[in-house]
Amino acid sequence: MMQKLLIISRTVIIISIFALLIMAAVSYFLKHGNPFKSNSALKCTFKKEKANGIIFGKKGPVYYFSPAAAEGHIFVGGGSGTGKTSALLIPTLQSWNGTSFVVDISGDISANVEIHRKLIYAPMAASSAPYNIFGPIDDLPDGTDRIEALAQLAWLIMPELVNSSANANYYQNGGRAILTAALIWGYHAGLDFINICEAITDNSYTSLFNLIDQSKDAAAIRYINQFEGNAPQNTAGCKQNTDRAVELFSTNDRVKRSIHRPAPDETALCCSSVEDHAVFVLIPDARLELLGPLLHIITAQLLNYLADRPAENKTPILLALDEFVSLGKLEIGSALRKLRKKRVRIMILTQSMADIDELYTRDTRMSMLNNFAYKVILSAGDTDTQRYYADLIGQEEKTKTSITSGSIFSGHSSTETRSTERGYIIEPAALANLRNDLVLLYPGGYRRLQKNFYFK
Repeated sequence: MMQKLLIISRTVIIISIFALLIMAAVSYFLKHGNPFKSNSALKCTFKKEKANGIIFGKKGPVYYFSPAAAEGHIFVGGGSGTGKTSALLIPTLQSWNGTSFVVDISGDISANVEIHRKLIYAPMAASSAPYNIFGPIDDLPDGTDRIEALAQLAWLIMPELVNSSANANYYQNGGRAILTAALIWGYHAGLDFINICEAITDNSYTSLFNLIDQSKDAAAIRYINQFEGNAPQNTAGCKQNTDRAVELFSTNDRVKRSIHRPAPDETALCCSSVEDHAVFVLIPDARLELLGPLLHIITAQLLNYLADRPAENKTPILLALDEFVSLGKLEIGSALRKLRKKRVRIMILTQSMADIDELYTRDTRMSMLNNFAYKVILSAGDTDTQRYYADLIGQEEKTKTSITSGSIFSGHSSTETRSTERGYIIEPAALANLRNDLVLLYPGGYRRLQKNFYFK
């Protein structure tokens, strides 16, 4: 009899436990939605090793991710130390089943990602593989296309000035014309990029123009003909702008050593390397401002290459741009639209929207953000950013309770009044410090997740 009672009591306990688990699951699903419901935008799994692609975070035992082969760019915003790389980018790269291009500030990312076919470009390191700036131009089959590409390279090195005086724009445009002429002349003469930059800074404008004239290179000469009849001081001012633009490439020995066409037995980084390598560009934080022009060239050339990526290339590519504003002003809006169908996913990581506004303007930033399917909020420091995110997350009906106290003298007891009003699901100010949480906005809604630090 006692044995039967013991069996019955154990059975009751087991059934009770299962009932509690079911009730907990139902309660969770009612509050958060079913995480396993089929959704092409967002997937989830109990097993960390099965999460692959963009790893966003977790909720209890459930890991949320977007498969590498899916579409959708990713915007990650958060201040220093909030986990942009340690909780988002590194876990993503550790599981990514494609190739990648990563701007790696200080080398923390590549050091913690062990993946096949890693290629590192570190211009400050003697052991670095070189970068071939002329690689995309050498690959072009047509001479006219090469001349256009050289002119485009001059624009990357000397971009259009924003909010500058007519005088400053004159010298910038003139300096770019000199640079374009020198690039075309030097390229046709068989010089490499660094040799051309040295020739520019080593010569006055008169001796440089003489070299170009003597070459009989009609395409190059056309760019310097515009200076005929100019006051010498004006042409000299334009040449000074050219010198300043290429100074990094003509005077910094480490940078000069790291940029060249590869030797026959040497592996060099070029745009097409991203098709079969995990590419890391390592820039020490202290050298970020100095090497900004080089970063801008590399990233812009890669975006141009990917825009023309052949349709037969099926491998997913992750383009992870940390410290985004340090890359200079890119044609990022166009890239976000074009690359979505090229099996390329762009992940931008930035500390502040205010920095983006300063470089691109607020309207451009707003338009840019519309092209990100996923937005990850780690922290939002300024009130404008907080309000922007809070509006995207949305509002809901909230019950407000007020209690009017009675008095023993009036003979009235306390009364409770309930009313409903719309309010933010997450108050803007709460986004300033999410601690170990993050907020993910994705096609179909939002989720508040726990950060998935790679070292935990």
